[in-house]
Amino acid sequence: MVPGSNANDQMEDLQRKLSFSEAVADPLDFDQLLARASALLSRWAQSDVVTLILPPDREGVEPLLHIFGRQPVLPLAERSIRDDCALLLAEMDFAHLPGEALRLRRGPELMPLHQPVRDDTLYRFWSHELVIEDQIVGIVALYGFTDWLLSPRIKRLLGGLMPPLARAVSTAASVARLRRAGHKDESTGVYNRRGFVEQVERECARATATGHAPALLLLDVEDLASSASTAEGVGVLRAMTEALAAAVRPFDVIGRFGEEEFVVLLPETSVDEATAVAERILDLAGQLSFHGRPLQVNIGASLYGGGTIDALFQAADEALYQARRQGALQAAGG
Repeated sequence: MVPGSNANDQMEDLQRKLSFSEAVADPLDFDQLLARASALLSRWAQSDVVTLILPPDREGVEPLLHIFGRQPVLPLAERSIRDDCALLLAEMDFAHLPGEALRLRRGPELMPLHQPVRDDTLYRFWSHELVIEDQIVGIVALYGFTDWLLSPRIKRLLGGLMPPLARAVSTAASVARLRRAGHKDESTGVYNRRGFVEQVERECARATATGHAPALLLLDVEDLASSASTAEGVGVLRAMTEALAAAVRPFDVIGRFGEEEFVVLLPETSVDEATAVAERILDLAGQLSFHGRPLQVNIGASLYGGGTIDALFQAADEALYQARRQGALQAAGG
């Protein structure tokens, strides 16, 4: 018998391990797998937030941070988590970068709202590496609004759950990579229409819960449609993609919709912030050339107002139409 425990505790913990194994058994939906696992970890450890840091799946990108909160995680609390996760990576000598550089994926809230949502600093009170054959496949960290102290029994339980979670994460990540390959534009590597719309659906659902609305930018590159499949056209598309990546924030989402159309999703963004991003895009795009002339780009912007996703895209499309006619950045409601 484990010191300090009894038969009832051991039986309860065995049931918990079985429940956890069932929760992570299906790797086909990575987000749902992580949500199920995080809900159990949060309940048993009484944490307010569960995070999972995943190593980059390809060169040139930063680690991905999944955040799952008992309730919506507001900006200040989220910022403290990102900064602490960056510190954790540095402590492990895994990566040295600022918190804002971490790519962010927000999971669904783990519980319905039942108390005021707090927006202050969170404390990490437990973390553990996920290891498969001596290779780190992820890092789990638990956070609370108070500096929580886990009992030895719960620490043993959480440690025992990490091997099955590591296997599940490794398998699910492989499945997700295959799936993402079908959601990416072959020429530029950014999201295609299907993949981008999925990201918009997720962010709008989150905005409904938190009240922090995203903005959408719809832009086109003039005179590129007929040449997009040529070597020169593909070169311009890739240069434009690099300009977009340099202009947006680390957690913004870029997609390509057509031969000459790009889209950008800006989570938790005001009209002024969206305008500032769009102006940076125009400045950087103006430094590119096509057929010996400076690249001409038009941008329409819309802000999510709680309506349908179709309405959000329609508003951006109408603003883009006005931008084409007037030669200036246009904004509209969504």
